[in-house]
Amino acid sequence: MRIKSSAVWAIPLALLLLLGLGGSRADATLLPFRIFTTNGQYYDDPGVDLYVDVHNGGSIVDFIFYNDSTVDCSIARIYFDGGSLLSVNSITNGPGTHFDKAFPGPGDLPAGNGLIPPFVADGEFTIGAVAPPPKNGVNNVPAGEWVKITFELSNGGTLEGVLHELYTGDLRVGLHVIGFPDGSSNSAILVPEPATVLLIGLGTVALLRKRRP
Repeated sequence: MRIKSSAVWAIPLALLLLLGLGGSRADATLLPFRIFTTNGQYYDDPGVDLYVDVHNGGSIVDFIFYNDSTVDCSIARIYFDGGSLLSVNSITNGPGTHFDKAFPGPGDLPAGNGLIPPFVADGEFTIGAVAPPPKNGVNNVPAGEWVKITFELSNGGTLEGVLHELYTGDLRVGLHVIGFPDGSSNSAILVPEPATVLLIGLGTVALLRKRRP
């Protein structure tokens, strides 16, 4: 199994200005997922747009998952590997979604054992759409579906610390995405943008992705 190579993104001028002006910290960062499996016809379709809003809540941190794809697909399962997240505080289902710890489907990220290092899901943090998926997953149609997983942070944990773990790979997040038009499914993993990496290194968190209207 291979991980698809990604393009190198330029750092937007607005972010350079933010750094130069010493901008204040935001309390959320939007991070994209990249499909790393090669099943079916849509694994590398640019219309697949999956991301998570990592949001600060004091002693907790929210991961809010969205699907703004122009290609039909559904986030069916969410997996976490590593990091210092303490426990799942709550699961909040948005419109049209129904996720729970009890769900049908694989208990580990499909094909995740082909990543380097292999992806090993924490069973306590694995969340999925209840039957029948993809109906209860995060679908691209209708627009606006989402699911939020809220974690307790370990003592002294911060949003910046969680983002740093995501950047270093100490914490990895994977998705199982189903319901593509050809009936295929694929796996995706969170890949911070280079601009995010720079901002994390400088101790600044910015909103780096603009959602579609």
